[in-house]
Amino acid sequence: MNPISRLLQRTALAVKLPIFIAVPPVLILLLAVSMLSIQVHKVLDGEHRTSYETLLHERSAVLERWLDDAAADISAFSISGNAILGLRDFANSWRPLKGVEPQDYLRQLYITDNPNPVGEKDLLDTAGDKSPWTLRHKNYHPGFRAYQRARGYYDVFLFDNRGNLVYSVYKEDDFATNFIDGPYKDSGLGEAYRAAMEMPEGEVYVTEIDGYAPSHGAPALFMAAPVYRSGNIMGVAAIQLPLDRIAAILADSDVLGETGQVYAVDSRGMAMSDSTHEGGHKALDSLPQNELITAALVDQEIYTSNAVGLNGQAVVAATDHVELPNGASWGLILEIDRKEAMASGQFITTMFAAIGGGVALCVLVMAWLSARSVIRRIGTLNTDMHAVADGQYDQEIRGRDFKDEIGEIVGTLVQFRADLQQAEMAAQRQKQAQKEQEEVVGCLRDGLQRLSKGDLSEEISVSFPESYEDLRHDFNAAVSQLSTTVDDVVESAHSIRSGSAEIGNSSDDLSHRTESQAATLEQTAAALDELTASVRSAAENANSVKNIVSQAKGEAEASGEVVQDAVQAMTEIEGSSTKITQIIAVIDDIAFQTNLLALNAGVEAARAGEAGRGFAVVASEVQSLAQRSADAASEIKGLINESKRQVDGGVELVGKAGQALSSIVSRVTHISELVGEIAESAQEQSTGIAEINTGMGQLDQVTQQNAAMVEEATAASTLLKTDAEKLADLVARFQTGTSTAAPAPASAHGDGFSDGFAPTADPVTFEDTPAELATGTDGPAAGGTKVWQDF
Repeated sequence: MNPISRLLQRTALAVKLPIFIAVPPVLILLLAVSMLSIQVHKVLDGEHRTSYETLLHERSAVLERWLDDAAADISAFSISGNAILGLRDFANSWRPLKGVEPQDYLRQLYITDNPNPVGEKDLLDTAGDKSPWTLRHKNYHPGFRAYQRARGYYDVFLFDNRGNLVYSVYKEDDFATNFIDGPYKDSGLGEAYRAAMEMPEGEVYVTEIDGYAPSHGAPALFMAAPVYRSGNIMGVAAIQLPLDRIAAILADSDVLGETGQVYAVDSRGMAMSDSTHEGGHKALDSLPQNELITAALVDQEIYTSNAVGLNGQAVVAATDHVELPNGASWGLILEIDRKEAMASGQFITTMFAAIGGGVALCVLVMAWLSARSVIRRIGTLNTDMHAVADGQYDQEIRGRDFKDEIGEIVGTLVQFRADLQQAEMAAQRQKQAQKEQEEVVGCLRDGLQRLSKGDLSEEISVSFPESYEDLRHDFNAAVSQLSTTVDDVVESAHSIRSGSAEIGNSSDDLSHRTESQAATLEQTAAALDELTASVRSAAENANSVKNIVSQAKGEAEASGEVVQDAVQAMTEIEGSSTKITQIIAVIDDIAFQTNLLALNAGVEAARAGEAGRGFAVVASEVQSLAQRSADAASEIKGLINESKRQVDGGVELVGKAGQALSSIVSRVTHISELVGEIAESAQEQSTGIAEINTGMGQLDQVTQQNAAMVEEATAASTLLKTDAEKLADLVARFQTGTSTAAPAPASAHGDGFSDGFAPTADPVTFEDTPAELATGTDGPAAGGTKVWQDF
């Protein structure tokens, strides 16, 4: 037995029952809550994926559209009349002013002496010096400033073809400097200027985001386009894009929550905007290389619910990319803390857990209450069962009103108590009956003791209880009947003794006669045995003759078949002789034809003369051979004809022999049938005599049995006489009060046989033959008639 089974056996039902009631539904509830939680997380994960990927696609599209619009805008601006005229006028005004280089002069007026604070230098429309450049600035600056503000650019720049920054809206430290050999030639704006100077009209160069010293080292993104007039390049128009706009575009969503952020990264692994979170990364910070940034930089769009964020925390993340106007791309990554992303799922799970816990608590309480009710009723039932076991049948058994299984048990206990009460009352009645029975048995014992001593004169006079009174009457009646029977037995014993003596005498007489008859039957049986042997020998000889005749018949039939085969063979020889004759005729004909041919050949050879002499010799030899062949064929034909004649004679003789053999077979068949009938008759006689012999044997056996039975009857009669005398002696012991046993009468015959029954028998001899006995002729058989009459 395993430990759990032993533990369950030792645990009280008050503990097991609540567990068995509550644990299964609680386990099912926990399983359901777990499955719901998993399903909720799957659904939320799917929603997160859809929303995050949608947000990234949307932000990517907005950012690409903003960059494309800026590129298209600077391209359009570079070919606009304001840009062309403004650049022409500013470039033409770029010359020494009042003996001072324009760079120093203009920086002094519009930066150093500008009354507006840093960041608001663009508010100065004119310095009031009446210089040509200032006059052009007064005309163009309000329009360019309105353009810059309307487009949301950080700054707008105009370069002449010598690298001079002849105009900017914001008037930072880069204003009025040269970007070919000046201090900012290696900046992003200098790169944009030099690249744009090499481009055809309408094209735009976009720089990477990098720190820009005139903007206090802040990251800057520049776009530049060449300015042409009449096919000649005049300079470059450029804009500086505000990076806070990129951050605003990426952060413009309610989906990100408190911990979510979208950031862009370039191919160098640097952030393209500031983090929207306090203490987060800044633009141009090198970001840690993780799987998200790696996937985004290769334009791979992925979603994962278990990734590592920039700060090493677990995040839910998605990646996308942004196509720049110059063909390059930025990686775009969205990440949000996993805790926040799964907060709704965690809330739902917690809610499910709380509901499940509440339901489980209710189930436990209901199980405890149900088990407590059942255990209380079982305890009450246990108390009532102990009361019934103690014999307290008057105590009320509680719980009979319930119709459940325990109520049925209570009903069974009530019935069991009633049965026990009735059994106890029956036991008391049985005890009283046993007492009465003992009194009755005592009286019967006394009566039987008197009866065993042969006293049949006294009956039971004491009255028995009512249920045993019939027994007393039956006993007295039996004693009375037994007394009468004993008197009758005494009388019968005297009669049996007299009759047995007479039977003994008769049996002795019958025994002597039976022995004589048995001797006669034995002699008769011996004679029949000899007769049976003779008939059996004759039957066997007849069967032997029958077998020999059958063999002769078979051999004759076989000889007939041989004759038929010989006739057929001679017929075939005759046919073969005929065919040989035909063949010889053909050979004779061939020899004749050959002879003719040889004769013709000899004639032709003779005509040929000397030339045909050799051929004539050959023809002569052929003719000679043909003649000899014809002679041999004639001789063979004669021999064949003689052989055919002799074969015909043989066929005739063999046919006659076959007819003779057929006649012999017919005669032998007839003889075989006659011998068979003789053998069958002899067999039937042998069988009949054997049956007679068997009957005689059975008769002899019956006679022997009769003799034995007579002897047994004689012995039985002797025993009967002895038993009758003993019976008379036994019944003489009984005292019936009416008679006493009489002494046995003396036998009438001292020799044991009654008068007139002495055995008399004449001996019988069988001197005649068995045939005489069988045919009933006179002789000893007739003299034995007295024996059969005695039998």
